[in-house]
Amino acid sequence: MAAPNHLLNRFPFLDTRSPYDARKKQRQVWGQYTNKVVGKAAYHLLHNRATLNRSAIDYLACSTSVRSEFSEPHDWYWLLLPTSGFLEITLCGKSFTADTTSALLLGPWQRMCFQASRATAIFYGIETSFMAEHLPEEHRDRPGFLIRGTYRNLLRQLLEGFANGLDDWATGPVGKSAHPSFVHHMETAVCSTIAEAVTDDLSGGYGGGRIGGMPITAIHTFLNDNLCDDLSIKEIAEAVGVSVRSLQTGFSEHYFMSPMQMLKNMRLDKARELLKSATKGITIGDICRRVGINHAGRFSKEYAERFGESPSQTLSGQGTSPCETSL
Repeated sequence: MAAPNHLLNRFPFLDTRSPYDARKKQRQVWGQYTNKVVGKAAYHLLHNRATLNRSAIDYLACSTSVRSEFSEPHDWYWLLLPTSGFLEITLCGKSFTADTTSALLLGPWQRMCFQASRATAIFYGIETSFMAEHLPEEHRDRPGFLIRGTYRNLLRQLLEGFANGLDDWATGPVGKSAHPSFVHHMETAVCSTIAEAVTDDLSGGYGGGRIGGMPITAIHTFLNDNLCDDLSIKEIAEAVGVSVRSLQTGFSEHYFMSPMQMLKNMRLDKARELLKSATKGITIGDICRRVGINHAGRFSKEYAERFGESPSQTLSGQGTSPCETSL
């Protein structure tokens, strides 16, 4: 993703392989928090922020799994939009996840835990009063909202365009005189899109787009209901009522991945949910069978790549996020 990388050349950023140095420097941006490194003793964390009028664009990249606990209350809204990898958030006792198919809007928090697994993401912070101008009052008390499909893709385009515009301004072509009006216009566009996505989703009016004659949300439900079956791409296409090619094109447009990649990720996500809630005597093999995974070795590798920890760590509780045990 070119835009945030351009921003890294124009605005202050953190680039360090020392977790202790990263923790010290990031207090200037994130506030007080504790940090744990999973796996290697050192990791590469790259973080950049462009502070604007009533919002801020952040870019975060980490090449290994990182867990962080934010212990200071925060009164902004934050949109987390991964461009690669997987993010897991624990907020107000609830867990939320986001990846390349979904963005996550977080409300103000008292305490938050964040886990990224080899991820790159755009974080967009919004002043609470500014978000309140766009978000209906009945939706303001919820801790988190998941934004999928067309709205998620539109927000990525808006934020990348925003970053490109800031880069143009920083390097001269746009000119400093145009900066305030440009920022105001883009901040309003992003907040309006977020509010529309949240409102439509909670009112049941947004189906996330369609592939053939079936809403994308219905296709997602079909896959979720049949995780334990050995589905082929042809069977999925037949259930949707389109050709294999149309199915692949539709998934690429909506999710930036193939149907089988989506199915794999859904199985891994369900396996993680089951591993976290497993009772005594449940094995990893039992979990694999429940989600339609037939190759335990491949499962362990893919699980670790997605979540930054092994299935056995999750099952034993060793991989639990710091604040999941203290909230």
